[in-house]
Amino acid sequence: MQRFLNQLIPFILIGVAVVAFAFGIMLLAYLFLFGAIVGFVLFIITWMREKFFPQKNVPATKKNTGRIIDSDDWKKL
Repeated sequence: MQRFLNQLIPFILIGVAVVAFAFGIMLLAYLFLFGAIVGFVLFIITWMREKFFPQKNVPATKKNTGRIIDSDDWKKL
């Protein structure tokens, strides 16, 4: 009987591992599906907000001109 149990235990562990792996894959698929649904809802909300309440044009920031000192050499002057 002990020998039979010793031969049976690896098959039981492999079966449990296969079931756990399949459950994990199904759970991951549901998480991806839920994430896609939430992302789509957020996209629709943002799209509708931009469509009905467009943002005013913000003037481009003025690019600073001049000399950029990127070292400590100016301290020696």
